[in-house]
Amino acid sequence: MARIMKIAGLIAASALAADAFSVSNMPRSRIALRMSEEDVVESAPAPASTSSTVERGVSLDQDGKSNVWAIEPKMEVDSKSSEEQASSTLVAVGGLAAFAAVAAGILTNLPDPDQF
Repeated sequence: MARIMKIAGLIAASALAADAFSVSNMPRSRIALRMSEEDVVESAPAPASTSSTVERGVSLDQDGKSNVWAIEPKMEVDSKSSEEQASSTLVAVGGLAAFAAVAAGILTNLPDPDQF
């Protein structure tokens, strides 16, 4: 009886949740929001040092629309010597070995689940 009640409850919850994925019957607003020339607020002039720089990744086309694109970051060059790389590799391998030893010690000393 309890199993039937669980199934009925699951079906009822599914039926109620299915309404969340349906299309809304609310009327859509057909008003387009546009910014007029009078609404544009003029910002303070930039300092002289930054006024000569051009913002990278942004341009304006002939219609005045803004085009934005991604700029790839500069590549980092690894400047470590081979001795530093070898020592960091040894530290990483030692840490992994220590973790494996601790994990093996813990896992071998767990109680047998068949005893319970």
